[in-house]
Amino acid sequence: MRPDRWRQVDELFAEALEREGDERARFLEEACAGDASLRREVEKMLGFDERAADFIEGDLFNAAAGLMTGSPTVRQGAPPSLSTDSIDDARFVPGDVLAGRYRVVGLLGRGGMGEVYRADDLKLKQPVALKFLPERLSADGPALARFYREVSVARQISHRHVCRVYDVGEHERQHFISMEYVRGEELSSLLKRIGRLPPDKAVEVARQLCAGLAAVHERGVLHRDLKPANVMVDERGDVRITDFGIAALAEEVRGREALAGTPAYMSPEQLEGRAVTAASDIYSLGIVLYEIFTGRKAFEASSLPELLSLRRTGSRPSSPSELVAGLDPLVERAIFRCLETDPDRRPATALQVAAALPGGDPLAAALAAGETPSPEMVAAAPKEGALRPARAVALLVALFALVGVVCFLSKDVGLYRMVPLEKSPEVLRDRAAELVKRLGHSEPPLADSAYGMGVDRGLLNYISETDQSAARWERVRAGQPAAIYFWYRQGPQPLRVERTGDVREETPDEAAPGMTTVTLDTAGRLRSLVVAPPRVDRATPEQRAASPSFDWSALFAEAGLDPSRFSPAAPEWVPPHAYTERAAWEGAYPLQPETRVRVEAAAYGGRPTYFELIEPWDRPPAPQGSAESARERALVVLLLCVFFTTMVGGALLAWRNLRLGRGDRKGATRLAAFLFVVFLISWLFTAHHAATVGEAFNFLGGVRSSLFSACFFWVIYLAFEPFVRRLWPGRIISWSRLLSGAFRDPLVGRDVLVGAVFGAGFILCNFYLAVLVPRLFGYPPREPWFDFPATRLLGLRSFVFGLTNQIYGALLQPFILLLFLLLFYIVLRRERLAAAGLWALAALTLSLTNSAPGAPFAALSAFFVVWVLYRYGLLALVSALFIAHLNIFFPVTSDFSAWYAGDFLPALAISLGLAVYGFHTSLAGQPLLGRRLLED
Repeated sequence: MRPDRWRQVDELFAEALEREGDERARFLEEACAGDASLRREVEKMLGFDERAADFIEGDLFNAAAGLMTGSPTVRQGAPPSLSTDSIDDARFVPGDVLAGRYRVVGLLGRGGMGEVYRADDLKLKQPVALKFLPERLSADGPALARFYREVSVARQISHRHVCRVYDVGEHERQHFISMEYVRGEELSSLLKRIGRLPPDKAVEVARQLCAGLAAVHERGVLHRDLKPANVMVDERGDVRITDFGIAALAEEVRGREALAGTPAYMSPEQLEGRAVTAASDIYSLGIVLYEIFTGRKAFEASSLPELLSLRRTGSRPSSPSELVAGLDPLVERAIFRCLETDPDRRPATALQVAAALPGGDPLAAALAAGETPSPEMVAAAPKEGALRPARAVALLVALFALVGVVCFLSKDVGLYRMVPLEKSPEVLRDRAAELVKRLGHSEPPLADSAYGMGVDRGLLNYISETDQSAARWERVRAGQPAAIYFWYRQGPQPLRVERTGDVREETPDEAAPGMTTVTLDTAGRLRSLVVAPPRVDRATPEQRAASPSFDWSALFAEAGLDPSRFSPAAPEWVPPHAYTERAAWEGAYPLQPETRVRVEAAAYGGRPTYFELIEPWDRPPAPQGSAESARERALVVLLLCVFFTTMVGGALLAWRNLRLGRGDRKGATRLAAFLFVVFLISWLFTAHHAATVGEAFNFLGGVRSSLFSACFFWVIYLAFEPFVRRLWPGRIISWSRLLSGAFRDPLVGRDVLVGAVFGAGFILCNFYLAVLVPRLFGYPPREPWFDFPATRLLGLRSFVFGLTNQIYGALLQPFILLLFLLLFYIVLRRERLAAAGLWALAALTLSLTNSAPGAPFAALSAFFVVWVLYRYGLLALVSALFIAHLNIFFPVTSDFSAWYAGDFLPALAISLGLAVYGFHTSLAGQPLLGRRLLED
């Protein structure tokens, strides 16, 4: 509205205010003749609460009728009275018993929205305050509805800095609210007596106001009349927000409702009748803070029209620092941010206002008050995160150094660095397909195929049990017998993968005629062959008798074996399919004559259908288990216990939190959606796809699996997040900021960088030193590390499989660890004891995956994991385990010319790129070179 228009409205309002009833109506009809919009604006102003005019004139009597009224009644020009005796013309007198329960002590105050009495609850034996509607409004339907709405709104809020409302009652058709009675004084009265509060006390009161207002907003409620008269200071000096007489749920504020309030404390959008939001209460909070710190009103005027004119011109109050010498600049900045004309430029929450005050830490304030901070409060907690340049550089250099050492030492630890892997999987695939054709299995035509790589764990276990020498693993370098092998499957029909989603060496188990499975060692030599023969054989007995025997020497040649070094033997291993002839031989490998090998073969109709190299470790195991198998069984039992505890305990805690309305559902949903996409991408690249009807079921299976995994994370996150936010919010500050999209936050960068360094240290300690150091003391070397995705998938599929599982593991394990830390805390009731219990569990798990001599390094690695979680929090541990999973899902190598380096290098680049991002972000814009670096 134009300024001249505002002046016209204000002048008419001032004149109409002096008239009543029919006289006012006639005046408006004459003054606004022909201008309906002008009349509506004036009538809108006349509809403001009468308490606004009273307040402008300095009369604090009506403010004493607030919702929380443990203070004395105060009249203009008179000191506050400490008497609780009845006031003249009171509806009830001391001694009256209302509703058979409340005995009146005296009238506390009277205002436009009711009378407030001090009373004793005879049933509960405690003092209460009773608020009555004025007698003239008791039969007014809208007023009564507003009265009951006050109860429904106020009862939703439970906070130590907000007045508690108990119940609603009725006495002789007069309605009242019973509420908490607090002995104390209104903040308006206190400020009138002493001027302004001392700086320390002002900050304390301001924080409490912010906490109370944040609790109001958290329930979706707008106060709409926040002012010193509606704030109580109790006998302990704590503040209580009172008088929810015009409060409303945020979604209920529409049209004229936006105009309710006290003009001196209303936001610009309230004065203009626009939409009212939590930002409007933030504006009122800024005006109240102005009075607390300066003892002066932000906007002073001699009349309501003058005040409205002053407010509508967008005038800014005097600077608080001009009124109070030595006022902290942070206070002034916080106040003026609240008083921004544009609601979008004000602090988003009252907690942000508290954080902007001197020494602001709303998180600590909430914990000290016994409250659970909201996810937004945790994310906004003022925990510094910027690293000094020297420290950030040192961490980044340490990370690159550790990764370099790990890559270099992989030649002595990784099985894939010992076995000759000169031929790429693509070459081996062509070799296998050509071999099948040479053996006469080119019919029927090929419809589908799959391939991958595997590890002969039987060979590794056999060496561990029978050879205790320092050079026991050197025998795998010959490549025969094959510690790592290649498998290839093909068939005349598409491979059915509806249940598993992918194809393995032996799954899905299909015996369709022509289905062929071949395994080769890494040099391309034949290890095994299985071909399903035709189901219908129409050859006559004479034709079968006339068919020539198969020349087994061809299979020996394909296997790289000399038939002359093998002697015939009676067949023992039964072929998996029908056959017309069988044969068996015994001998040894050319390069390892001490390793005996048995060859079993079978043919059908003159074509080989079965060939297999049977090695000593392929024999049925002895009745007694080895130490390694016992350790593996113990590990399986332990992991199952952890898994079921996570499932059951997480589900129960999540259900409890959901019932109580706790939990960061928005963050959990955002996380679950991200993981659903990750799992779906993993299925897309790693599952076996074929253009058949079964692909639809394959897709449904992938979606089902992705949904289950995403929901699993959703449940586990909701299980521990509210408790961690309540007990240890500092451990999820950076995580909460990252989850809310604050990717450039220095604390996020710091935790990503620190976690990456510890993750590289974890790899070195648990996977390398645990293997190499025991050798120096004469222990036989433990089995080399062999799990990497090239044993299952290849190329782009292998990389995507590794990356998605790297993300999955980096999130799942920290979540489980944090959940178990919480469970230990619930049982032990001591944080350090809980951390010790978590370390013991992690150390036991890692020890079972290591040899006995490597147990100390497993315990040290577990300490790193728990310490990172305890000291830096969830995001740092996620970063650490993301880096650590490089060694689990990718073939770490310093030979970048190897074919499998094509999987490792992109994953390494992504991991180091995240660390560089953490390094850059943690600096928070600090110059990397110059005096600052030298000073560090």
